[in-house]
Amino acid sequence: MNKHLRRIIYIVLGIGVILIVGSVSINIVLKNKLESFIKERLPENMVRSYEDISVDFFDGSLAITNPSLIIKNTENKIEHTFINVAKLNISHISYWDYLFHDKICIETISLNSPTIAYYKDRIIPKKDTVQKGLIEIYKAILIKNIELHNGKFVMYEKDKDSTMLFTDGLSVDLQGIRIDQKTVAQKIPLHYKSYSAKSDTVFVKTGPYENLTVESFSITDRKAVFNTIELKTKYSKRELSKVINKERDHYNLSLKTLSIDSIDFGFDRHRFFAKSKMVQLAAPSLEIYRDKLVRDDLSIKPLYSKSLRQLPFSLTVDSLKIKEGRIKYEERVKAENMGGSIDFKNLDANISNVSNTYKSPKKTHLDISASFMENTPISVNWSFDVQSPEDQFLFKAKVGRLDAKELNSFTRPNLKVELEGSTHKTYFTIDGNNEKSNTDLKINYSNFKVTLLQKDGRKKNKFLSAVANIFIPKNSEKKGRRYKDGHAEATRDKTKSIFNFLWISVKAALTNAMI
Repeated sequence: MNKHLRRIIYIVLGIGVILIVGSVSINIVLKNKLESFIKERLPENMVRSYEDISVDFFDGSLAITNPSLIIKNTENKIEHTFINVAKLNISHISYWDYLFHDKICIETISLNSPTIAYYKDRIIPKKDTVQKGLIEIYKAILIKNIELHNGKFVMYEKDKDSTMLFTDGLSVDLQGIRIDQKTVAQKIPLHYKSYSAKSDTVFVKTGPYENLTVESFSITDRKAVFNTIELKTKYSKRELSKVINKERDHYNLSLKTLSIDSIDFGFDRHRFFAKSKMVQLAAPSLEIYRDKLVRDDLSIKPLYSKSLRQLPFSLTVDSLKIKEGRIKYEERVKAENMGGSIDFKNLDANISNVSNTYKSPKKTHLDISASFMENTPISVNWSFDVQSPEDQFLFKAKVGRLDAKELNSFTRPNLKVELEGSTHKTYFTIDGNNEKSNTDLKINYSNFKVTLLQKDGRKKNKFLSAVANIFIPKNSEKKGRRYKDGHAEATRDKTKSIFNFLWISVKAALTNAMI
């Protein structure tokens, strides 16, 4: 081997050794710097640990195995948040931007199998009026993509039934992220351009009596789809009556899918807002049971307009649609039975302007159609102005042919009344507000008869039945007029719901028409 060739080989080998040694040395220095940052720069109320750190200078990447973070209160040192990650990968860090543009640019941050446990009751509320960030940010951080894979999140409260929120199989993808000292002091501590998420299981404790479960959900391109939703009272009907000290509904709600289009949310001057162009509920089924033997709940029940107006956040939903819904309402009035029921099937609804951001005179409109008690068609047009201090509303309804016997499943156990005959057409309009209502009604019926039952709910009270039917005409047609007209005023009992108000308004007008 000639002298020149040996010299070239030595030079190449020397350069290789220098690069290898330099690379190893740089990686060691960077690793030490990172370990020093984790140890010294994070706040004292954060306890951090990890199994191993690996750094690749030339690739601009690093990986941390089994990192964990525990956050505790500064005041009493009680730990409230626990974060564990199987592996944290950060790839393609730009040294050029770090050295010459005073910012940290990262291609991707990936968190594999993170687990987060948060104990809500352990948090000490901050007394400072000015929001401060969790950590100090000395350079702006720009991240092209943050990926979270197969995560689990649990929120606890101090209670025997302590799980408030649980989700498993959670994956999140955030794109176009910016973090700086200004963003970390905000309610949402970062800016982002787009996001997507999905999860296999969601559990939410909505209160002391009801739980919400979702089989799965996905959010992509600002559209969210939730599958197989259930909101249920965790007690049986009889058990609920034993554990409550005042009247409360027993719920069983199931929903095939809930889809939300064009989602937008955030904070506007520290007030949270949520927007959507379209919300759709597919095949909802709602069963409500109320035990009237339990002590009355005498709290004031706001009308829907007031409930929307007083939401603690800004809500704007342009359109809400319900398809193929079902509602069953059961009410127990007598101790000797479990009560009676009424139901609505094939319920479709188009609701516009579900919002507390629209200004008067823009109104919320509900157009509803359903089958009442199996075969009776009913259509409703309901409107109200959310911004009206008097909670003014207009409720119009048209009811088709109804066999009065269909109502006996409700009237017999609860009212000790049996009905016979048919109503062919019923129209009514309720013009009301938070105080009172005026109702106009017209009804066409035939062969109507009322039978009052004795206390056992089986035998007929023949005397009282005969007296009642003296005052109630058998047919509506008289002197060439097909309909009987009724008009009445009703005063709202504010301790009752809007549906009680609608019912007593119709009942007053119906009584005026038939007696």
